[in-house]
Amino acid sequence: MFRKRNEINEIILKNIKKNIVIGNETCQIVIEGTPFKKIGHEEILLDEVLISNMIDEITSAIKRNVSKYNTVPKKIVLSKNELESLDEKSNDTQNEETNNIYEQMNPRYEIEDVYLPEKSKSQLLSILSLSKNRKFLFEDWGLQDTIKKGSGIVLNFFGPPGTGKSMLAEAIAKQLNKKIFFVNYAELESKFVGETPKNIRKAFNMAKENDAVLVFDEADSFLGKRLTNVSQSADYGVNITRSVMLIEIEKFEGIVIFTTNLLGNYDDAFRRRILANIEFTYPDEKGRNAIWTSHLPKKLPLHKEITIPLLAKRYTQISGADIKDVILQAAILALEKNSNSVTWEEFDNAYQFIQKRYPEKTEVKISTEQITKEQYEKEIAEIRG
Repeated sequence: MFRKRNEINEIILKNIKKNIVIGNETCQIVIEGTPFKKIGHEEILLDEVLISNMIDEITSAIKRNVSKYNTVPKKIVLSKNELESLDEKSNDTQNEETNNIYEQMNPRYEIEDVYLPEKSKSQLLSILSLSKNRKFLFEDWGLQDTIKKGSGIVLNFFGPPGTGKSMLAEAIAKQLNKKIFFVNYAELESKFVGETPKNIRKAFNMAKENDAVLVFDEADSFLGKRLTNVSQSADYGVNITRSVMLIEIEKFEGIVIFTTNLLGNYDDAFRRRILANIEFTYPDEKGRNAIWTSHLPKKLPLHKEITIPLLAKRYTQISGADIKDVILQAAILALEKNSNSVTWEEFDNAYQFIQKRYPEKTEVKISTEQITKEQYEKEIAEIRG
């Protein structure tokens, strides 16, 4: 039996962060003191649609007012706290940026938990074999004699938000029995002059010391073409930062993963260093069936008319993350009605609610590409000169 409505009135305040990409730049929007409703072990964001609309309007305002000199801000903070002087916060802010470069996690997912088309999954397992057999390949078979540097694995996961890119990165780390470091890219691009290259080096050094998979989330702007017309000091900083990243990739012997929304205007030097691009799309009906099966709790009381195949057929253009949220939202709606089961009405309303956070949702179709081992070795030789 569901709990009654008056049992779910506990409100907690949390900070939320959202990275937005404008042109080739990334801006982080931070909303402090955002109210969440706690239901058991779940925390539900209140007024999610309103908050999403607010972020969309802020994004639109920035797009309309960006110029050569009024550039995209690195961070916007919406706070309900009292103002502090800049002098009081300057040292704390710099220390906070250093501490927030990455988030260390113990991987939670298995490869089987992530839905991928068979072709992409086969491609991925082949790449993981390179990591598992690296010692044999480089020492016993002598590849270390010809590949002095760049023996790490660089992957790019691209596709719409919520399609499982970060989840698969965790699964790779777990498959290889490694830790995983997620780099907060908005924090990596420090506003303190000269700090960004240092932060990049620190991220790679920490990953090396801890034998961790290193993930740069939402790296769209960073992987763009380097600037040829350098008109201001910020432009020099962009090129230097990208050059440092290329050098660190070249030296790193572990696994680096970039996640992006689009496979677009990449810098050619980055393209040459990426061993494989793996595309993530909204799942087809077969994929949705597998995801519903994975996420739908067996204890959740469904109306007798509802089956997993029908759910997969009914709700399209939906990611794995969306499906998980639809299930949670539908359960909440049923709970608030004191219903004994979750019906189509709750699922339909939940689906519409989740879709509202994508006001301009479009599906992007881009082919997956993978360079050959010979091409990769040739690029490494060119780098060594």
